Amino acid sequence: MMSASPFPVDAHRHRRLHYALWAAQWLLGAALVVAGVMKLSLAADQAVTMFPWSADVPLLYTITSVLDVLGGLGVILPSLTRIAPRTTVVAAVGVVLLMLSAVAFYLIRGEASEIVANLALAAAAAVIAWGRGRVAPITAQLPDPERMTGTLPVASPPAEMMIFQLPTGTYLTRAAFAVTGGAFADQRSFASTAILVQHPKGDLLIDAGFGAGADAHIESLPSYRRSPHDRAETASAQLDAVGYDRQRLLGVLLTHSHWDHVSGLDSLDVPIWMTAEERRYAADSTSDSVFDSVSRNHEIREFTIDGPAYLGFPRSLDIHGDGSVVVVSAAGHTTGSIIVFIALPDGRRYAFIGDLTWQLDGITGRLEKPLLMRKLADSDTKQVRRDMERIIALQDRLQVVPAHDARGYVGIPLLVTSPVGSR
Repeated sequence: MMSASPFPVDAHRHRRLHYALWAAQWLLGAALVVAGVMKLSLAADQAVTMFPWSADVPLLYTITSVLDVLGGLGVILPSLTRIAPRTTVVAAVGVVLLMLSAVAFYLIRGEASEIVANLALAAAAAVIAWGRGRVAPITAQLPDPERMTGTLPVASPPAEMMIFQLPTGTYLTRAAFAVTGGAFADQRSFASTAILVQHPKGDLLIDAGFGAGADAHIESLPSYRRSPHDRAETASAQLDAVGYDRQRLLGVLLTHSHWDHVSGLDSLDVPIWMTAEERRYAADSTSDSVFDSVSRNHEIREFTIDGPAYLGFPRSLDIHGDGSVVVVSAAGHTTGSIIVFIALPDGRRYAFIGDLTWQLDGITGRLEKPLLMRKLADSDTKQVRRDMERIIALQDRLQVVPAHDARGYVGIPLLVTSPVGSR
């Protein structure tokens, strides 16, 4: 939902500060632009009368006048247009440096009485830089696509079909690294959860979560990818705890091959279902060797997504032929990433979107990953953006489950009682 302010607020946090900062941006920006334009429009003799120092350093006078205008526009336009909104912070820091330089200049000339206005402008710019950088950032939202209306694709899930969540642990990541505009002080607990999909034709796990060797798997990653983590029971242990019959399990359907989705394969002796593109991606990976180590003794069943269009995605694969488990390509995060759509007999629908976005904010707030994280983590940022817009258009019709946001799993039962197919 759009805010009533001239730009979107981030999750309605610090609303009063947003408005105060917006007022400060307009006042500071207007003051700088007016001052800069006025200085540039003065005749030389008028400039000397108002600014005696301009006679001594006319080039500096012109340069600082232009910088005043650019600084004023910089603290307003990026936030207003939401084009590279973090530039507001850069511009505000630049204004602080410009004003402090002016203060030093006046003090050197023995004109201390002239520094009051510069100090006031520097203080205002510092507040804007702090506010927009740390507490109440402006976010660059994706376009708001037209929401899907009409009926969902026909599905005939069998009455016995059920899904369960198997949480295997969490790790900590700052929101600033999770979604554009996230606060650095906001610690997010990233979920690592497998989903058991029970179906009379055979069961599947969507992803495998943390495995018994998760500690070693984390240590094998580059240092910048390691995060503090808490482990729970592995998916394998949770299946055993309820007496699950492993012969029912067709395999693990991977949304993609990153370590926190495949680690649990080290204790699951079942086939791995993945696209050929994802298998090649995993083989070529230089920063994540976990899939290679946990998949060596597994049968790998490659599948091709070559069926009809589904919910805005150009091709699909109906696993059981009844619309209950439908896979579509989302080859942006990795080159073979998928999204799994689930339809239950009671009418509930789910979209397990893997790492298309790491947090629900990406869908509800139309927020991409931060720029640096997109460059580091995503194979095709444009494809991620297209697929996010498709899911955003669907969010009112089904439950969207980003792999790493526990909020997405609300309402999905835990595997705490003996499921259908137990011994």
